[in-house]
Amino acid sequence: MPSETVVVKSISKTVSEGFFYYFGYGSNLLKERIHVQIKEAVFESTGVLSSHELTFYDSSRRWFGAIASIEPKPISKVWGCIWKVPNSFADELDLQESGYHRLDVNVQVQGPNGIQTEILCRTYQYSNPERKQLPPSPHYKHVIVKGALEHSLPEEYIKELMVIQDNGYKGRVELDLNVLRELNRQHEMNKENPMGA
Repeated sequence: MPSETVVVKSISKTVSEGFFYYFGYGSNLLKERIHVQIKEAVFESTGVLSSHELTFYDSSRRWFGAIASIEPKPISKVWGCIWKVPNSFADELDLQESGYHRLDVNVQVQGPNGIQTEILCRTYQYSNPERKQLPPSPHYKHVIVKGALEHSLPEEYIKELMVIQDNGYKGRVELDLNVLRELNRQHEMNKENPMGA
């Protein structure tokens, strides 16, 4: 069995080449979602951020529930997608991640022949110092789970995502994503037939 080698790809080097690596762990796991605003993002790999956990805070007007963030926590892991993003989309990504601050993190990637690569990525962490942990909406959770399935994240991690308690929101989310159309359609049906008769 080959010995493990760690190679670090630096942000400064990639920025000089016209792009940077972005680690998405929430709704930007889903290709359709990230391409709403970051149309030239290219999927590079799945990866894992060690010593962090996935958390949900406050309530978003876009998602009608809490939004994802990461927090340091020994032993825990957060899986996600590494996207190659052109520098010209850096401001647009900041805008999408409004309410968050940039964070540089080392993300582990399993390469060929079991060689482990560590890529220095830009990610985002929720900024509100008075944030409160709350559940996400079913819609937001659905997008995260669909993104995890789309990119074949580990089965155990997907199971953890699927059992996250949502807030039971039954309304409509305006973000026009194919994966949300069924949930939005159910909302329209409930409005038309509120008593189920």
